[in-house]
Amino acid sequence: MAIAPLRPRSLFPVLLLSAGLGVSVPALSAEYFVSTSGNDSSGTGTLQNPYRTVKRAISAGRAGDTITLRAPANNRTYNECDVRLRQKMTLQTYAGEGKARIHCAITTPETVTIQIDPAASGSRLSNLEISGGYYYGIMLQTNWYQGGPATDTGASDVVLEDLLIHSTGRDGIKITPKSNRATIRRVEIHTTGARDNSNADGIDNVNADGMLVEDSYIHDTATTGMYFKGGARDVVVQRNRIENTGDAGILVGFDTSVEFFDLSANPQYYESIRGIVRNNVVRNTGYSGIGMYASKDAIVANNTIINAGSKGHAALFFGLSLQDWDQDAKRPPNINPTVRNNLVVQDGRPCVEIRWTHEEELGGALSALDGDPGMDWNGYSDRRGACRFIDQRPQTPMLVANGDFDRWRRR
Repeated sequence: MAIAPLRPRSLFPVLLLSAGLGVSVPALSAEYFVSTSGNDSSGTGTLQNPYRTVKRAISAGRAGDTITLRAPANNRTYNECDVRLRQKMTLQTYAGEGKARIHCAITTPETVTIQIDPAASGSRLSNLEISGGYYYGIMLQTNWYQGGPATDTGASDVVLEDLLIHSTGRDGIKITPKSNRATIRRVEIHTTGARDNSNADGIDNVNADGMLVEDSYIHDTATTGMYFKGGARDVVVQRNRIENTGDAGILVGFDTSVEFFDLSANPQYYESIRGIVRNNVVRNTGYSGIGMYASKDAIVANNTIINAGSKGHAALFFGLSLQDWDQDAKRPPNINPTVRNNLVVQDGRPCVEIRWTHEEELGGALSALDGDPGMDWNGYSDRRGACRFIDQRPQTPMLVANGDFDRWRRR
């Protein structure tokens, strides 16, 4: 069960009028301080007289303000659930004091640790440790729903930087539809699925465009390290290290329920459009190292994949999207991929695999790829012998499960 997205509501801007002039004047931003030795009743939010809780400081602030958490050694944890930004703010740790920790017990029902609302677009979380949450460590909420007003959106232009996110009930970061242009940089995520390990990714992006994930370390996740799906467009994933994942490493697209697609922008139900995955290291995955599902114009370049697919699939994998077997869904194949300059080092699992199946209930044949895989200048190695290349499509000569590189080149 996921937390339901917000429904649209009226947002009324408040204008501060200068006396006698009748013109709006922007309010000056302020900084509020929080300390484990502070007091919510007698505190004023100053450095000398801080608040005790993050929520109290947020309630005192206005759009554009900064909430700074003190984090002295051995006394830096704030036990709070559903810390919620309802307007644009910066939430950070006091300089020189490590990382303040915001923790929500995973046994507290229906909670996330930090939630950012659409009205808080442009917010920034910096230099914090975030743990727990019944569902997620961080959630970017949305007002959008399929068929709703085109102006509805999610929490967009949010910056998540220099964070440590761990021991979450399910996902580390949950990004909901139209929470566009999230920037995630220098973030470490580990130990997802502490309460429910059946669906607990490092980063779960459903139909949010323009996400940038860079220079981050995602490891020891219950399921996939990260994916972007549901029609997410123009996502860039670069210079990250992904390792020890229960399922896949990085997925360009995946498998999404039909109600999360924006059919005005994506009537063909592509799971990912123009996604770029480059210069990453992916190691020790349960399933595919880098997988593509119903993607259009994907670029996978200059990545290193080591020991991928211990449970199944391949290092580079073209997968099928069934989209809940819904009769309205299109389930398109991957189309026009570019897969260049990747290094694959395997230990008995296939180096490349392209799926194909026949499903009478879904109208017959389903192929994971339409046309050529767009692969060149990749390096392949297997510690146990020759690398295996599998193309299950019946119209190709690679249906044999143990196809070799020479046959792959001639396919």
